[in-house]
Amino acid sequence: MNRKLWYLVVGYALTVAFGLSLQFLPPIIPVMNTTLSMTAGQAGALMSSLALFGVVISPLVGYLVDRWGGRTVGLLGLACLIATEAWFALSTSYTNLLMARLAMGIGSATLSILGAQIISQNFAGTRYLGAAMGTMNTAVPTSILVSQLGFARLAAARGWQAPVWACLVFTCVVAVAHVLFYRDPEPRHDEAPMSLVTGLRRLNPQVWILGLVWLFWNAGALVLLTFANDLLVGRGVSPQTAGTMASILMLFPVAASAFMGHILDRRRWQGRGAVLACLMFAGCVILLGVLPGSVLPLFLGVSFTFALAPAAVFGLAPYLLHGRESGLGYGILAGMLNVGVLFGPAIGGIVRDVTGSYLASFIMAGVLTSIGAACVLLLRRPAIENA
Repeated sequence: MNRKLWYLVVGYALTVAFGLSLQFLPPIIPVMNTTLSMTAGQAGALMSSLALFGVVISPLVGYLVDRWGGRTVGLLGLACLIATEAWFALSTSYTNLLMARLAMGIGSATLSILGAQIISQNFAGTRYLGAAMGTMNTAVPTSILVSQLGFARLAAARGWQAPVWACLVFTCVVAVAHVLFYRDPEPRHDEAPMSLVTGLRRLNPQVWILGLVWLFWNAGALVLLTFANDLLVGRGVSPQTAGTMASILMLFPVAASAFMGHILDRRRWQGRGAVLACLMFAGCVILLGVLPGSVLPLFLGVSFTFALAPAAVFGLAPYLLHGRESGLGYGILAGMLNVGVLFGPAIGGIVRDVTGSYLASFIMAGVLTSIGAACVLLLRRPAIENA
């Protein structure tokens, strides 16, 4: 069990590095808007651009993890992320920022696949699977919490580049630890390596449906995560206070993800959990756009869904992925995530510029997650029962 805990730490650290690369931007958008005179549409495009290359390369990265192992692929992803974070921090024009963010998506996608695959591979078939995947699901919320509580203040005091340099330092620490301590586990299967095309053909079709759920969930959720700070600032809140209030969105993911993952796995409620999370988020995010008053109760409701949805999706995934196809399967999920990240925030920002408020953007976000709930119903019942 001690060795498995070590792999949990490795997967967790890689996922935090991915989460910071994705989420360092929202808390500093108000400062960047002032410094660089960006529109909401440009800010949304900057957020979404991280996902463009991730859509294309995620299946390939998953395939390479299965063929080359996590050590080699992880080092490549970390090196890419270090270089592009430095590029972003040194950029002085929107064009350079956009290009750096695009390239950053390659390293980001690599780490998101590898972190989940390491944990799934080493805990599959044990009674700790639900708790392990639930614990992994706290990694991105933890990175968001760090971003919201620390980066808004750091950007206000030291400029928007300072949080990017902080992310770079953390990525370097993870890279050094990965080089010194991580070794790939012994493979537990003897199948001959298959081509990428063959792997895609043999992949469980249910993985694609689960990927659609993950796509629409992230498309809707990233609209709120990208613009929550700007929404609050627009209602008269300071950037620092907005960061503190937005951090409430991570309360349940950090505190309860492991517990939720264990319960969903034990009760075989992954499908129900995904439907509840998608529909509950839709209701809360639309009310956020409609009601001008206190956002605290709605933020708490959204926070609950942010813990429930990933626990449901990643709690089900290990039962659909086996042997050499596990990395490829997580590559598909990462690719679907990147599709959602690609168009969700960008369209949400454009709609905000056109309408002058976030109401239409948040309605769109609610519709997207509702489509995700409908996709859950396409999962065949035996797949859910076998989870």
